[in-house]
Amino acid sequence: LIILGLKSTLIGGWGGLNQTQLRKILAYSSIAHLGWMILVLQFSPSITLLTLLTYIIMTFSTFLVFKLNKSTNINTLATSWAKAPALTALTP
Repeated sequence: LIILGLKSTLIGGWGGLNQTQLRKILAYSSIAHLGWMILVLQFSPSITLLTLLTYIIMTFSTFLVFKLNKSTNINTLATSWAKAPALTALTP
């Protein structure tokens, strides 16, 4: 399981580097985060559950920001601070 977790983390990390579409970036991010969860699961299942809950909350809020800004790629998200500065300031 350690090798599977490491491969998943590396594939998710490297795959998302050259992407411009936000959903693809989040898909690769999910792959990488699940790899980390597989690694941590072997040592502390309670921390894995906490990590999963945190990731779900963060991903939900990220998709909500994408929908509110009507953004589909990095370029439109980069200029979202001019449209909604308060929302952009509160986004992690």
